[in-house]
Amino acid sequence: MEIIAGDALKVEFPEFDRVVSNLPYSISSEITFKLLRRKFKLGILMYQYEFAARMVSPPDCKDYSRLTVDTYYFADASILMKVPKGVFQPAPEVDSAVVKLIPRPAPFEVRDEAFFLEFVAAVFSQRRKKLRNSILNTNHVLKIPEVKEVVSQLPENFMNKRAENLTPEELASIANMIFDLKSR
Repeated sequence: MEIIAGDALKVEFPEFDRVVSNLPYSISSEITFKLLRRKFKLGILMYQYEFAARMVSPPDCKDYSRLTVDTYYFADASILMKVPKGVFQPAPEVDSAVVKLIPRPAPFEVRDEAFFLEFVAAVFSQRRKKLRNSILNTNHVLKIPEVKEVVSQLPENFMNKRAENLTPEELASIANMIFDLKSR
């Protein structure tokens, strides 16, 4: 075991195959996104319960988010147990959950991983908008040439839904179509 002192958001992680952590809840997202891009065999992590629920949420639920899609893309995630706030002294204001992460190859194909992850982040930043408007409103991030023309070529059944109503596979399909159209 090697102990590394430093800011977990800034320090480069060495190679590892297992990670066990009670993460600071205020930086759970940043650390989780950083961990998911690493190659390891097993992660056992404690999170705020609401965060853990977002990691494993199905589509069409209020907890379904960018975190859900990114987690599913990189790993199998499951909540092992809920940890009530009352078991800690002093008791925090929130319940916790222990999450098991097992990285695996992506369960669906994406043409360009960086674009897919950027697309997911962009459309979930506009989660209350239908996908058509979400893509148009976030093109400063997505940088799609001729964005209106590209959007007009995408299937209507997707464009009239919100990101929260689309499965990770459907989001990947849309990202792939956009990537192909913008690469022409």
